[in-house]
Amino acid sequence: MKSNGFGRWRQNIIVLVDRNHADEVATKLGVLPFKEDGETKQAYFAWTRLTTRAGNDEDVVWDLSALLGVASDRFSWQIDWDASDY
Repeated sequence: MKSNGFGRWRQNIIVLVDRNHADEVATKLGVLPFKEDGETKQAYFAWTRLTTRAGNDEDVVWDLSALLGVASDRFSWQIDWDASDY
């Protein structure tokens, strides 16, 4: 993770959603998908946020739930923790 120089760390979170909801998620996250997989029919987003501590995965889930809704509410989303830097 990179520091922003002010006591915070920049987390890069990879979020996967169904391609059918890519436009809606792009609007909510403020980023376009960097990849769309035709085989799995998923769109991949690289979402960044700042944190004050490394490994802050609880806040990542909380913030994404606030932005996108709980995964089963309207559409399903998931975090690729292995590809994310948190």
